[in-house]
Amino acid sequence: MSGSTHRSPTLQDIADRTGFSRSAVSLALRGHPSLPAATRDAICKAAAAIGYRPNPLVAALMAQLRDRRRQTASRRETIAVVHRHPAGARRASPSNYYYVLRKALLREAAARGLDVDEFHHERGRMPDARLSQVLLAREIHGVVLFPGSSPGDPGLEYPDLDWPGFTTVLIGSRTCRREFHQVVADHTWNIDLALEHACAGGARRIGMAVPEAQDRATNHVWASRFLLYQNGISRRDRVPLFSPPGGTTLPPALLVDWVRRHRPEVILISGSGVRDHLAAAGIHAPRHVRLINLAQRGEKDLAGINPHTEEVGRAAVELLVSMLQANQRGLPEFPRVISVKGRWAPGASFPEFAGS
Repeated sequence: MSGSTHRSPTLQDIADRTGFSRSAVSLALRGHPSLPAATRDAICKAAAAIGYRPNPLVAALMAQLRDRRRQTASRRETIAVVHRHPAGARRASPSNYYYVLRKALLREAAARGLDVDEFHHERGRMPDARLSQVLLAREIHGVVLFPGSSPGDPGLEYPDLDWPGFTTVLIGSRTCRREFHQVVADHTWNIDLALEHACAGGARRIGMAVPEAQDRATNHVWASRFLLYQNGISRRDRVPLFSPPGGTTLPPALLVDWVRRHRPEVILISGSGVRDHLAAAGIHAPRHVRLINLAQRGEKDLAGINPHTEEVGRAAVELLVSMLQANQRGLPEFPRVISVKGRWAPGASFPEFAGS
């Protein structure tokens, strides 16, 4: 048995093998854009050839030290938040998704010592190339693409920036741009959880009444999961989906007619509008019909699913910071999705689980 001990390869070993300095090797292994791609590739191949493996504890320590240097520097690190909805999140009510999300995002950024510059993208306002120049001139490399669309221009997409210069995180899924790492609410989990509670509460005739625009914001996950659920139950228990096209509210007269015609025992809704419209017509929850809010953010007396929108905002900043620390810029080869699962929120509109 040999008395020698195995020594793990070091940065110096890679430097000796390639002829580059240790600092260059360190930058290459972190994918730093200051080095040419050919240099990074050569160093990474040499590291793999000698079996180099980074020490995760050392990497975490170095990231913490870099973070501390940024926080103690005279200039605070700044990230950009790009909106497609002009100032909408600022004016919205405290229970509004965009308001809650923006507030959580700003709070998490501040907790991490980051400043935030917000940009409202409008067609013809500023060319995409010019926005890239503005961000780089301000030494902003971290970008969050905020969800939502402009009411006057629903087809407007996010600007096409000079992506190799930026670390980018997309919140939500209502976009044709799918080449970024994303943070989303887990709409599939959330509606499945709502249906599970409705069935456990003894309901057989379950309906869903949400504006098509709100379902579209979930990438039509709500409607598709609801229809899949209906495919597995008897025809006599199926309640037609009520999701008329148009704005973000339901026509009260059509809603009331739908309820009286199909007599659902439970209705999956989004927000408090359905409850208020039905109450105005003398249909009260839970006496006449039980209601489950698929996006419960503090609406009084409504049971439903709390999507934990605050966690979506926090997770987006957390992901962006970790990518900035690792110098991961440009479009990822394999985009990833972080989804935040919701939880049941008890309420008077579904008394079977009011205490859970």
